[in-house]
Order: sequence, then structure tokens, then C-alpha cells
Amino acid sequence: MKLRHAAEVRSKSFLNPEFVSLARKHGIAIVFSESDTYPPIADVTADFVYLRLQRTSKDVATGYTAEALEQWAANAKTWAAGGAPSDLPTFGDETAVKEPRDVFALMISGAKIRAPHAAMALIERL
Repeated sequence: MKLRHAAEVRSKSFLNPEFVSLARKHGIAIVFSESDTYPPIADVTADFVYLRLQRTSKDVATGYTAEALEQWAANAKTWAAGGAPSDLPTFGDETAVKEPRDVFALMISGAKIRAPHAAMALIERL
């Protein structure tokens, strides 16, 4: 079993090409955090992508709106096929390898009671 690493950064000081290049050089995935607190970095730097989707809403039965879930499913499919979504923030100046990759998505924070519903709704779309 291959050991893989991911780094979740929590400071805007990591929003730069040098950090992305260093992570890519060592094959460390940068966790994409959809959060009100942490900076989003969508650069692909490893043979997998790790998402932490943290904006579930207690007022939405599935945690995320249908539109948001459709967009996250489309993004996940793009990453899995070896691409990169064009509408998410990137900071690196290198092109990622265009090979199929694993995509891991974790629904957490926000309205935690809705996280399981959000995960199941996302799975249905994948």
C-alpha cells in the first residue's frame, strides 16, 4: 500500500507559486478547503485530490443546494479524469500531469448535522 500525504494550510501566506511548486515536487496534495476561514488552493500537486467541503447549511436538507452539489460533482469528475476545474483558484505556474487520479471529498463543519446528507447527495451525482 502506497503512503500518500496531504497538507491543509490555514494561512493566506501559502497562496503563492513557491508553496505549490514545493508540494508538487514532493507529491504532497494541497487540501482544497471550501471554508469561510481557510484559503482555497485548487492546484493539483499529487496523484490524488483531497477536498474538505465545509459550507453545509442547516436550512438545506442535503446540506448543499442541488446546484452546488452538481458543481462539486462536476469538479470531482474533472479531477478524477486528470483535469483541473477552471473556476477554482490556483497559484502555481506549472501544469499538472494529466493522468486519472483519486479524488477524496470530506463533508465537514458548517451545519454538521447535514454533512452525511451532503455526502450521500454528492455520491448520487457521481
